[in-house]
Amino acid sequence: MGGDQSSATDSNTLLNEDPFGNKSTQRLFEAIDELRSCGANHDVGLPELVIVGDQSAGKSSLLQSLTDIPFPVADRLCTRFPTRIVSRRTPERSEVTKISIEPSVLDWTGVFVSDENLEARAERLEAYKDFAYSSPNITADGFKQAIDKAKELMDIKRPVSTEEGASTVGNRNFASDVLKVEISGPNRSYFSILDVPGVFQSLTKGLTAGEKDGVRNMVASYMKPEHSVIICVASGTNDLANQATFDMASKYDPQLRRTIGVITKCDITQHKDQILSLAQNQEKHLDHGWFVVRNRTPTEVASSISSVDRHNREKAFFDLEPWDKLPEARRGTQALKRYLAEILCRRIKETFPSVLTTIQRRQTATADQLAKLGSSRDSVEEKRTYLTELTQKHYSLTSQALRGRYHGLSNESLKLRRFVREANDAFTSKMIDHGHSVPFHTPQIDLLGPNENSRKAGPSEPFATPTNSNFGGFGSSEVKPTSHSVTPQYGTGAFASLAATTHVRSQAPSTHGLEFQGIIEDKGTGKSSKVYQTIGVMQHFKDFSFEELRLSDSSTQANSCYADPSSGGSSAAYTSRPQSSSFNSTTSSGDVFSDNSSTSTSSSYSTSTSTPRPSYPTTPAKSATNIESTSGTRQASRIYTWIRAEISNCRGTELQGTLNPDVLPALFNRQIADWKGTATSHFNSVTELTTKVLEQAVHTTCGEGITADNIKRLLLQTNRVSEDHGRSLILQRINELMTRHLQTQNPIFETNIRDARLARFKAALERYQHRKLSSKAAPKTLTFGDQVIIDLRDITSLFEELHMSNAQNLEDDIHDTLKSYYELALYDFIEFVTQQVVESYLNDPKGPVLFFNPTYIASLTTKAINDLGAENPDIVKERAEKEATLARLQRAEEIALKYS
Repeated sequence: MGGDQSSATDSNTLLNEDPFGNKSTQRLFEAIDELRSCGANHDVGLPELVIVGDQSAGKSSLLQSLTDIPFPVADRLCTRFPTRIVSRRTPERSEVTKISIEPSVLDWTGVFVSDENLEARAERLEAYKDFAYSSPNITADGFKQAIDKAKELMDIKRPVSTEEGASTVGNRNFASDVLKVEISGPNRSYFSILDVPGVFQSLTKGLTAGEKDGVRNMVASYMKPEHSVIICVASGTNDLANQATFDMASKYDPQLRRTIGVITKCDITQHKDQILSLAQNQEKHLDHGWFVVRNRTPTEVASSISSVDRHNREKAFFDLEPWDKLPEARRGTQALKRYLAEILCRRIKETFPSVLTTIQRRQTATADQLAKLGSSRDSVEEKRTYLTELTQKHYSLTSQALRGRYHGLSNESLKLRRFVREANDAFTSKMIDHGHSVPFHTPQIDLLGPNENSRKAGPSEPFATPTNSNFGGFGSSEVKPTSHSVTPQYGTGAFASLAATTHVRSQAPSTHGLEFQGIIEDKGTGKSSKVYQTIGVMQHFKDFSFEELRLSDSSTQANSCYADPSSGGSSAAYTSRPQSSSFNSTTSSGDVFSDNSSTSTSSSYSTSTSTPRPSYPTTPAKSATNIESTSGTRQASRIYTWIRAEISNCRGTELQGTLNPDVLPALFNRQIADWKGTATSHFNSVTELTTKVLEQAVHTTCGEGITADNIKRLLLQTNRVSEDHGRSLILQRINELMTRHLQTQNPIFETNIRDARLARFKAALERYQHRKLSSKAAPKTLTFGDQVIIDLRDITSLFEELHMSNAQNLEDDIHDTLKSYYELALYDFIEFVTQQVVESYLNDPKGPVLFFNPTYIASLTTKAINDLGAENPDIVKERAEKEATLARLQRAEEIALKYS
């Protein structure tokens, strides 16, 4: 009786000090408990007391003292799963205990459920629903039976007796699902605490290293949340500095602001001084401090003493030295429970106002994540619908990228058309600059000497213009060319070799160039006179033609030709030359152009010293060494070496100086030898960058996963076929170029040859002029500035410059014909590769860029739809988790709204 009275007195004391003694705090307690029961504690930070400790630290005995629940304390490693104890006061006259299993929504890195698939997990959860233990005044045996049943449902290893003897059933030692024990009654206080398996450092029989790590991970997951209060239990019989639980607490609570230290087994410890130092918060400071407790002895457990007797014996023990030095509020289980209840109540009050907002925010985020995963597609129609929608997005994206319409594209790496344009530009430049095996020759003036027949070899580019205005009729590049028309009028005589009208292209009003000298014979008198006509050799020579050099009637000679006064012509005719002429500086009336004989040669000039006349140019000509260092001679040109070798190689029955028809095709094939490799390399680069764009488009439309991998694999297969087709087109084109006859109807072909011949004519005139200017025998009376007079009576030297040997002329004709045809074929091939190959590859409806569209999906078989639209198992699992999370949050929102 006295025991009952003492028990009632003790319960009343606890109830009177219960921080959840009023309706509002009790309502908050129930709200938090309901939220935790629906699993919201894994999504929203809910206040919770978590008791942790090493194996055999006395956690189970402490829990029994805190909750009056008969936890088994004799079994080694008895805590195999988290256990949540919830105590509440109810008006019922007797106590009621309910035991259930709350499925864990956490993945313990596969340690506890690694061999369990989703279907097996679903079956296990259904079995949990059927498990419900309820009993008034639960006994130790009844509690043990409930735990054994829970172990069976959780598939935890446990001993059983069979006809063959004792054995073990179950597949694992630990589980992450939570055993929830709810106890209520009129003498109960509001309290909630979570017990987790003890951390162990050494492996015992039947335990694995993976399970050891798994237990540590599970304990850590409950210690990490900021709203958890960590109750670290340490055995007073061990060295407190070497207990792993405190190391974990320091890791997840570095400031130790939410950690409470509890030292058990103080009645049998040999480390009283160390315990006292810790309990006084001196050795290891904790914001919440330390508590000391006394566990039941084995004798007290065996005799099943009441909780009141246990509390009385604990109180009597701590009233003795040296424990009486500690504050009473830090001694004993009742003091600890009172403090824990206060901490829990305070944290619930602080947390609950923001719980609803947090739940709603997480709910929105989870819904967004679930939407990104897409709807589940179990049936064929669901997969077909999904793929159709996916291809619509993909086709729209690739079409924009192909057309170069980048508005709305989310990534710079999707700009396919820009990348292709850049690749085509690079290909075109490479073909123009390096497509030929050897560069073509460009005729230039030869400065090596009057008897040298070699020419300078330059790159296959427009004729380079010297900058010396006194050299070869070329002025400064800063002076713009202007066109002049000089129209001399001759007398009535017949002049068969001199033009009456000459159109020249000059760089200045003064006419720079060469002067042709005509020998005019009057049929009436028999006298001859020299007539001079200036021809400008300018930078742009394509406007000049031989047809423009023609003689007019000699009847107008006295009015406009530049006649020799010795022949009876008026000196005024000389002085009346156009002012643009470079001869207008001559003021003497003497016969400055006369010769004692009726003929003259290009190397022997008559001179007159009676009249001042202009001097030769003073700017020295460039040395042969300088020219060779930049261009090289015709003789050394590789293209002419090829030509001569091929002429020799193809010699047949053709006449000397004529062309064997096999020469040009052979030379052309050698010149285009690199086209195949260059074009194939360009096409490969286009396919590579296209593949990267398509992979980015797939990632943009459907992210990563098995469907994305299947689509990429399909795109690569299609791309491989298109690549092979494109390469075959290039190879076919190259074979056609190398095997067909060299024929073209393009008028530019003849124009190019004409321009080349004009360039050679110009170069010959330049060489002739330089030789005359460099000749020591040249009379000064025949040159004025950069003008030279051509003696028509001795045209041989000029003819030799214009018409070399048959072999050289043949080589030049071959060279010019080959170059003209090559240039046409080059641009035709560039157009073929960029348009017929590249663009066909990009715009092919069955090619990799455009084939993946809704029409393609509509043509697939059921098997193909199932294969292509299959979901990644990880996605299926993630979707299931997100759906479960969303359901929990929706339920949590309802609970929070109910208690708000």
